[in-house]
Amino acid sequence: MTRHKGLQTAVVALSIFALLYALNRMMPLHRDDYDYSMVWMTARHITSFGDVLESVCRHYLLHGGRAVTVFFLDTFLLLGKSVFDFANALVFLALVVLMAMHARRGAAFWREPGIFAAAGLLTWLCLPHFGEVAVWKSGSTVYLWSAVPVLLFLLPYNVHLRVIGTGKEGTLSHRRIFAVPLFLLGIVAGWSVENLAVTTVVVSAGISFYAYRKGAMMPWMPAGALGALLGLIGLIGAPGNFVRYDAQGSGKGILTHIGNQFAGNGEMVLYILPAILLLILAWRLYRLRMAGEEVGTPSERKHGIGRFLLAAFVAFLVVSYFNGGFVAWALRDFLVGHVLVPLGLDKPKTIDHFNNIMHGFEEMAIYWLAIFLFYSWGKERLGLQKARIRALAPVPRCAVLARFPVAKYASRLIALALFNNFVMIAAPTFPARATFSSTVMILIAVLAVLRDPVVAAPIAARGRKLLVTAGGALGTFTMAAALVITHEMDEANAARLAIVERAAASGNPIACMEPIRRKNRALRHVFFVDFDNGVTKDGLCKYFGIANIKVTGAK
Repeated sequence: MTRHKGLQTAVVALSIFALLYALNRMMPLHRDDYDYSMVWMTARHITSFGDVLESVCRHYLLHGGRAVTVFFLDTFLLLGKSVFDFANALVFLALVVLMAMHARRGAAFWREPGIFAAAGLLTWLCLPHFGEVAVWKSGSTVYLWSAVPVLLFLLPYNVHLRVIGTGKEGTLSHRRIFAVPLFLLGIVAGWSVENLAVTTVVVSAGISFYAYRKGAMMPWMPAGALGALLGLIGLIGAPGNFVRYDAQGSGKGILTHIGNQFAGNGEMVLYILPAILLLILAWRLYRLRMAGEEVGTPSERKHGIGRFLLAAFVAFLVVSYFNGGFVAWALRDFLVGHVLVPLGLDKPKTIDHFNNIMHGFEEMAIYWLAIFLFYSWGKERLGLQKARIRALAPVPRCAVLARFPVAKYASRLIALALFNNFVMIAAPTFPARATFSSTVMILIAVLAVLRDPVVAAPIAARGRKLLVTAGGALGTFTMAAALVITHEMDEANAARLAIVERAAASGNPIACMEPIRRKNRALRHVFFVDFDNGVTKDGLCKYFGIANIKVTGAK
């Protein structure tokens, strides 16, 4: 049985790696990649390891403290795209493995292939701006490549925290020699990305202090925490941070920083909607058990025609999406002709912004409608209708957390994720990609409760097929869309890059091209913008030695 589960886990792991490798192979150099392909703030291409070190130092002094992630990026830009494609897919697989380990609070992730598959699928569906943080080179080396060392560093702390009070020893408890590698890994973890670095120091130091109070602190614990603190100091103490803040944060008051919190957290919630709904189902199952009731029988209410019509409409949207988006564009033409034009909102810039919105209309509609459709079915299958939940005797939240350790562990992870986001209040901006590590923490919480017998048993009995169907449908749609669009984007990029190269070779200072036609992003699993974008244009022009790029024609 163990061998069979190990084989299933291997198949899942191979599938995850293959998907990410395919996306990476089709993802070209883009935007900031060109800037980082040159020694920072110069026009000299990186051609040696010495150039990498010089560029990292210049970046540290002139732009920001993320020296470790910049070192990774510049090194891979030197080694070549093929090396990065393989390494990035492998690191993403490592992320999923470590998430499963943290959910188990143990290393033997291969014993639960279902949870491992759920980790891969939820990570795919819920990471905000997936293409930007897990595929694109400049983005993935900041967020993905920061999260993996941190999760690896915190794993022994998590395992040791679990066994404190049981009279057993943790994995590294009696091995003093591990103090040195934990110290060094702590430096890398602390020298990652700002909010995650702060959280890493707080967690490692907090667990070390708790273990000390319990008489269970081991030498590697404070050593690792000290390393993380030193890494954090190196990260935030960079002269480049002050240069960058003066440029981006000048004149932004506290209200702007507070507003950033609402924007960043709000966008994260939109992406983690499947995780939130799974947590709601799990919480209701905990309440039922706390109240001494078993999961009820599925609702005997016949499915209404409305639900089947909704399912048919979602299927119709899928057909439209993969055939030019005829539904979205019919709706676009109707709204322009009957709403925007009569209101006088028909300026070219307004129409262009509206067109960009409609490019993503169908994929968002399909995704959200499908999620709520499956959630509604799931509640019925588990007998968790709102009326039944309300009929239960009030169950205090604290009582539930006190009785069910896994629920308590998950709640602490969610609180830690919110703290991790709150640290961003010190930053001048809070883009959704900065919620990467917080999303990972929330997904670990979801995985932890999904494997808890209190939740897993009723789901296995009544809801497993539905969850597998839901995951398969959502995953297949988004993966197929991402692969198709990434392939088209790669071809479009190659054609436009050829124009830029010809202009540079002929001495023409300006490269002219038509705008890209495909602007769908597969729920942000694809990251690509046209060549006339400021960041893309400036980097490309400097890299190829031309003066300007002009994108002409109707957008």
